[in-house]
Amino acid sequence: ETTLRDAQYETEAVLDHYLYHPNTPPFLALRLIQRLVISNPDPRYIQTVAEAFKNGYYESGGLVFGKREYGDLEATFAAIYLDRAARNVLLDADIASGAIREPILKVIGLMRSMKFVSHFPVTVMSGLMADIGQMAHEFTTVFSFFLPEHKPYGRVGDA
Repeated sequence: ETTLRDAQYETEAVLDHYLYHPNTPPFLALRLIQRLVISNPDPRYIQTVAEAFKNGYYESGGLVFGKREYGDLEATFAAIYLDRAARNVLLDADIASGAIREPILKVIGLMRSMKFVSHFPVTVMSGLMADIGQMAHEFTTVFSFFLPEHKPYGRVGDA
């Protein structure tokens, strides 16, 4: 029983160490923004989301989100989705703005836009690994097709 208690204590201690490490809020902010909103967020946007994670609240339009506790995800996601960088309609016209999509998602998006209807119970897409470098249900890694540090070619990659 003592060994189990010590293991639980050590596990809690290491999780607390990771959660309260100073790099955790900006790291989580960057990764969440990249996956949910924009592939190349500006430093101000990352700092805003990281501060919401640390302070546990985010204020927007007279509303306050979060319970003012460290790591509050309500405040974090409110900062991600309600920040001006996520809601600015002018960014929709900028070809360098937005999130890059994985190749398989582009193929599926194309199929949806063409209103693809299968005549079979199961649609088989073969040979995509050779053509686009990715295959549905056969991912080479549990992480994204793109590394988190990936920057697309063009203005963003050249910066």
